[in-house]
Amino acid sequence: MMMFAVLTYANMRGVKAIDRIVELCERDIAFIWLTKGLKPKRDAFYELIRNKLNPEILEDLHYQFMRLLQKEGLVTLKELFIDGTKVEANANRYTFVWRGSINYHLAGLLDKIDNLYTRYNKLISDNEYEKKYNIPQMQMFIISGMERVREVIEKNRAHKIAKHKKLANNTVLEIDNCSPLELLKLRTRLKRIAEKENITFIIGKGKKKSEIQQLYEEIEECEERLLKYKKCYEILGNDRNSYSKTDISATFMRMKEDHMKNGQLKPAYNVQIAVENYFIVHSYVSNDRTDYNTLIPV
Repeated sequence: MMMFAVLTYANMRGVKAIDRIVELCERDIAFIWLTKGLKPKRDAFYELIRNKLNPEILEDLHYQFMRLLQKEGLVTLKELFIDGTKVEANANRYTFVWRGSINYHLAGLLDKIDNLYTRYNKLISDNEYEKKYNIPQMQMFIISGMERVREVIEKNRAHKIAKHKKLANNTVLEIDNCSPLELLKLRTRLKRIAEKENITFIIGKGKKKSEIQQLYEEIEECEERLLKYKKCYEILGNDRNSYSKTDISATFMRMKEDHMKNGQLKPAYNVQIAVENYFIVHSYVSNDRTDYNTLIPV
């Protein structure tokens, strides 16, 4: 319990390095009082952090602390005063990823993939590969919500000409059908055709590539981009429109103005604190940009 108190106090003072905490336990009067003159070593702190400070134990410690305060009559746990603030994340503020930007680029990528499917089907039809090698034509997958994305893109192009404000393009897409495996099937079938036709894929510049190889490489490039966008959507989920590449849990939020009156979007977290009689009873950290969805979890 003593070492947990030392770690808690050290974090309150912004000290997180274990070596620094060990040093303060020998020199700082507040730490010496907490340790009652003992001098815990760094290995003891690492042992505590690794093996004992798991979420279940921390939750139990918090419960015991609240019950002790209630027993002493310091809190009733019947009234709470909740307030929140936005805390800037320890992330690069210029590593943003926006849902609207991904939607825009995905629309262009899908147009290119649609063209590749057309070329693939034409190749199968013109050379009768379906009859020769039982390789059928294929239909492109459909992503629900893309109609809305394309509609906003067209409106923004018109707004740009008229110098009007750009519309947000944050439509949440159903990406279950957005599978790079579908493109992998195309590449596998093209590779099979090349083997049957004795077509060798060449490597290097200045050499003319066959139509099958050109199509194969273009599909491979689109497959890599599609996989990249799908990972971005999985990180965003359905509730966020942005995240930071150096801290994917952080959302870009409008922060309060600094001393230079610069209000800007920064990667941050929404921290809600519940207080009774000056004691912090509960806290809740989320990546919600507003407080609409934070009251019930608190």
